[in-house]
Amino acid sequence: MANEKQAEPAIFIVATPIGNLDDLTPRALATLKNVDMIAAEDTRNTRKLLTHFGITGKELISYHDHVEETRSKQLIERIMTDRLTLALVSDAGTPCVADPGYRLVRLAKKEGITVHPVPGASALTSLISASGLPSDRVLFVGFLPTKESELRREIQSWSVARAAVVYFEPTRRLEVSLAAIAEIYPDAEVSVGRELTKMYEEIETLPVEEMLSWIRGHGVLKGEAVVMVHPNVSSDAEEARDEASAVALAKAAALKGFSAGKTLKDLLKELGGLGLPRTELYQLLLEVKNQTTTSGDDHE
Repeated sequence: MANEKQAEPAIFIVATPIGNLDDLTPRALATLKNVDMIAAEDTRNTRKLLTHFGITGKELISYHDHVEETRSKQLIERIMTDRLTLALVSDAGTPCVADPGYRLVRLAKKEGITVHPVPGASALTSLISASGLPSDRVLFVGFLPTKESELRREIQSWSVARAAVVYFEPTRRLEVSLAAIAEIYPDAEVSVGRELTKMYEEIETLPVEEMLSWIRGHGVLKGEAVVMVHPNVSSDAEEARDEASAVALAKAAALKGFSAGKTLKDLLKELGGLGLPRTELYQLLLEVKNQTTTSGDDHE
């Protein structure tokens, strides 16, 4: 039980409020009061939380991205040697969800230390529940890449998932990511949540082009947003995209195969699993073979 001294070494993954302090669960509060030490993404933020709830005298240990690899090993050693209990918290929401923590949990499981989830607030589930977008199939991708080519590659990959996509984004980059989404998925619907659970909470759900206009007319936005995207890719568009991908894969494999001395018959058998009609695949291989032959003649 969280309100009793833990007899065995253990780690508690404790969700903390994402804005509204009333969202700290009774179990989370009891856990923070009773563990031997607390690992926190930012000890200053966590100390404020503990002070608000009258929790004093706790050992706070800094645990963030830059120290996670070494600190996780140190913490596991202490937990095992001194038979301690530890609570892991992030700045807000659920640890290990696009926040530090998985290395600690992984090591704990390897060493036989019990890991208890203490669920609660999460920006991810908060937006999903209030977005009004289909949520029967959801892909969470954390933070998006900042480099343009990598951003576009990531967004294009969503068509394969056939799901609504949720990501975290600094508000200053919202326009960039939404513009790329609008170009690739012009029929997408988007929900943006910011200041969730706080006094000035905003959750807006609009077609992607209207969302872009809303962002551009919103003035300066601060902080971090949660974004949910339903690409609304039609079946025809999905099939066309899948076929284009299969054709590209087949061409690349054919070029490599012919250069390695494989025959057209060999490649026709090898690439049959790509889903292209046999006659179409045969024609494609024939064209690539002719191109390869012509290219080879040019260098003689």
